[in-house]
Amino acid sequence: MSSESRLFLELLFAAAILMSIMFINNIFLYKQKIRDLISLMLISGIATCVLEMLWEFMDGQPVAKELKHLCVSCYCVVLVIFVSFLNWYLLDRMRIRFGKKRHIIVYAIPLAVIVLLCVASPRRLFFVDENNNIQTTDFFDYLFLGIELLYILVPILFAGFLLVLDKKNRPIGRKTPASVFIFGVMAPVLFILQVLLIGEELSKFETTSMPISLALMYLITNVSTHSALNTRAKMEAVESEMRIASKIQADALPPVAPEFSDFPDINLRGSMNTAKEVGGDFFDYFAIDDRRICFLIADVSGKGTPAALFMMTAKTMIKDFALTHDSTSEIFTAVNARLCENNDAGMFATAWIGIVDTQTKVLQYTNAGHNYPVFLRRGQPCELLEKVHGLFLAGMEFTRYRQSELQLEPGDRLLLYTDGVTEAHDKSNGLYGTKRLEKMLETTRDCPGEQVLERILGDVNAFARDVDQFDDITMIVLSIKDKEEI
Repeated sequence: MSSESRLFLELLFAAAILMSIMFINNIFLYKQKIRDLISLMLISGIATCVLEMLWEFMDGQPVAKELKHLCVSCYCVVLVIFVSFLNWYLLDRMRIRFGKKRHIIVYAIPLAVIVLLCVASPRRLFFVDENNNIQTTDFFDYLFLGIELLYILVPILFAGFLLVLDKKNRPIGRKTPASVFIFGVMAPVLFILQVLLIGEELSKFETTSMPISLALMYLITNVSTHSALNTRAKMEAVESEMRIASKIQADALPPVAPEFSDFPDINLRGSMNTAKEVGGDFFDYFAIDDRRICFLIADVSGKGTPAALFMMTAKTMIKDFALTHDSTSEIFTAVNARLCENNDAGMFATAWIGIVDTQTKVLQYTNAGHNYPVFLRRGQPCELLEKVHGLFLAGMEFTRYRQSELQLEPGDRLLLYTDGVTEAHDKSNGLYGTKRLEKMLETTRDCPGEQVLERILGDVNAFARDVDQFDDITMIVLSIKDKEEI
C-alpha cells in the first residue's frame, strides 16, 4: 500500500471516529433519539467512511468481483443518503422545512436513480480492471460530485443570505447560519488541501472532506450548544419550581366557596386567575369569633416569585393581627408597621379589609389604597364605596389607618376586585373599566352568589378575547341572603 493510500485511509478513519464521537454525544449527552435527523445523518456518514475504507482495502486485492461490486454499490447508495440527510439537517437548522412531495422530489428520486444504476447498469459507474483495481467512470465523478455540490451549496448559500441580507429572519440569532457557513467554508478548503498534499484525483477526497469539516463545525459550535442545553435545563428546573410554588400558593388560599355553617345568611365567594405561574394578588375570609367574619383582598406590586413571597407574608400577618385586634384600622396599622421593617426590596400592596357582624349586619372596613369596591343595594343602582382610609401597605412606617361602617340589608351585594379586572383591555387597547363592571354586577342582581364571579369573569374574558392576560384577576363577592334563600 502506497503512502498516499495509507494517508487517505487514516483520514477516513479520523472522519469515522469524529462522527462516532458526535453520535455518542447526541445519544448520551444531549439525549437525542437514534431516529432523529442528526443521528441518522451521523450513522449514514459513519457508514460512508467505513464502506470507502473497505473499498480502499479491496482495491488491487484478489477479492471476488461480486463482493467489490456490492461494496461500491452500497457506498454509492449510502453516500447519497448521507448528503441527503446532511442537506436536510442543515436546512432544518435554519427553519426551512419541506412537505412530503418536495422530500420525494429532492431526496427520494435521486436515491432511486442511484439504486437503479447500481443494480441495472453498474458499469456506467464503476468496473474492476485486469489488475483487480476498482475504476470509476467520468459519469460516476460528475454524477456524485454534482449531487454533493447541489445538496451542500444550497444550505450554505442560504446561510450566507441570512447572515448578510436577511438579518430579521435569522433563526436563533447568528449561531445557526454562522455554523452552517463555517461548514461551507471548511469543506472545500479541506478538499483542496487534501488534493494538494496527497496529489491524487480530485474525486477521491469527496468522502473525507465533508465528514471532517462537519465534525470540526460540530466541535466548534459544541460549546455554545452545550451552554444552550444547560440554560434550557436550568429554565426547566425553574419552571418546575414555579409550578410547585403555584401549587403552594393555591393551597394557601381559602376555599372558593367557604362554608360558614353558623352564619347561613352570609354568602362569600372568591376567585383568582393568575397571569403567571404565581401571582401577587390574594384574598382571604375567615371567622374571627362566634359572630364576626373577616374578608379581605390585596394586590402586591410586581409579578412572579418576589410578589408571591411578599403576598404570603402579608396574608399571614393580616390574619394573625385580625385575630388579635378589634378594628380594621388597627389591623392595617399594625400590619403596615411590620411590613415596613426590613423592606429593602421596596415591595408594597394595596389592600381592602372588612369585618361584618353577622348579627347586626354592620360592615366595618378599611381601604389601603385599593380599588373602590362596588356596592349593590336591593332596588338601587350600583355605587362605589369611595372611602380612602390610608396609603398602601408597606408604604410609610408610621401610617395610621381609619375605618368606616356600612349597614347591610338582606339582598345587598358587595364586590371586591383587583385592577386586573378593570384594566383588562381588548385588541384596540380599550379598558374594561369600572362602569362596565358595575353594569355587569347589576345583571347578576337576581343570581345566587355562586354565579356572580363566574359571569363577571366570563364577561372580562369575552371583552379581552385574543389578548394575553397581563395581570392577575382576583375577586370576592359578599351577598346577604333573604330569609327565603337560607
